[in-house]
Amino acid sequence: MSRYRLSRLLATSLGTVAITAVTACATGPTSDSPSAGASLAETRSSGPSRWELTRWQRADGSLRDIPHGDNREPIVFNFSDGIDSSQGTVSGTTGCNRFTGGYGKTSTGIRFERVAGTRMACPGARMELESALLTAMQAPFTTVGTKPSADNLGRQIIWKTGSGELLQFAEREGVGRRGDKVDPATGNVPGREKVVYIDSKRVECTGVGKMQCYRWRESPGVPWQLWYGPIEGLDYEPGVTYQLRVREYRVPDAPADAGAVRWQLMNVESRSRDN
Repeated sequence: MSRYRLSRLLATSLGTVAITAVTACATGPTSDSPSAGASLAETRSSGPSRWELTRWQRADGSLRDIPHGDNREPIVFNFSDGIDSSQGTVSGTTGCNRFTGGYGKTSTGIRFERVAGTRMACPGARMELESALLTAMQAPFTTVGTKPSADNLGRQIIWKTGSGELLQFAEREGVGRRGDKVDPATGNVPGREKVVYIDSKRVECTGVGKMQCYRWRESPGVPWQLWYGPIEGLDYEPGVTYQLRVREYRVPDAPADAGAVRWQLMNVESRSRDN
């Protein structure tokens, strides 16, 4: 099936028939190894992006009820360097809790790794949805359709899970659409740069439920402080102390359970392993 036809199908994929047609064209095994292939060639290749899960079709064709829109907390993935980056960090919400982890492009789609999150208890339906999503993220996703942005609606993508379910995501503003967060004159994300020191171990803390926080400080010898959010772009390794240069920026209209101030990694100034 041509990419043109896939795009046409995506444009009408609010109907089960259209999305099922896309499924029929998604064949072939997934790959765990990153690739420079063109499976996401219709997307841009740099800058943070924010994606919302808007549709979930089970393998039998039935639809899951997922929260989205203004009335309920949506399921959102924030990618540190876009969905077609060779690797990066991902964070967001999974229906109940917040999560962080790594991601990377594969020859057929995308994979997730080292995913961890908070452990807040939620009503049964939300916990069931979250469990299903985290289980699906343990295997690579295969890209079966993409649609460029049009009429300010944002780009869309359909990924097929290892169990044959279809997840449709739409790009949103926030950490967000690259054109919204990147200064076109400089290519930089607005905000201020700062140097921070990150401790070699994270500690349990309480945000929305129990979670793991970074310990950080602005210079050696001063008391540690807690950082509740992710550090976008950092492939954190326990047992290693870091000196980082980060860009600190504010996210407009951030969800209630996500910090309005974010850090994006600019450079690892130094790192030292504990003895």
